[in-house]
Amino acid sequence: MDETVRLSALIAPAYHGLHNDLKAGGHAEYWLKGGRGSAKSSFISLEIILGMMRDPRASAIVYRKVAATLRESVYEQMIWAVEQLGLGERFRYRLSPLEIERMDTGQRIMFRGADDPGKSKSIKLARGYFRYLWFEELSEFDGMEDVRTIRASVFRGTDARCATLFSYNPPKSA
Repeated sequence: MDETVRLSALIAPAYHGLHNDLKAGGHAEYWLKGGRGSAKSSFISLEIILGMMRDPRASAIVYRKVAATLRESVYEQMIWAVEQLGLGERFRYRLSPLEIERMDTGQRIMFRGADDPGKSKSIKLARGYFRYLWFEELSEFDGMEDVRTIRASVFRGTDARCATLFSYNPPKSA
């Protein structure tokens, strides 16, 4: 990480405690709700990159319900986080398949649509493990059964501390 980067300037004050908990591996699930401008996606993207820098075997996978929405949303968000942390020269960005790779370690951030959650059953990394699983715009998903199927596939065979991050906008009415 660039030594001149101040995390306190990048992470919104509302997330400082959550940052410390994630860093310590305090929980297996993190639920972040908020409207546009709540900085939840910025926070999550920064945390994934920071976590990958701390653990050279950790990779991440990011899901949205519809694959066609990945490139202009979470993929660009992750590139933003890499650049904000001053790490651009250490990462390679690919459009096909849609992924970001840390060049010196081979760690990857993969992006998938959950149009068919069954397709996640065969997901595998050649080295390392998935430490982070992010469901962006969780309210777009058909239900928690799809989420459980994906989660079981992604974390299959690992005993490491893994984190599932859920981000969503609260419903307009309770």
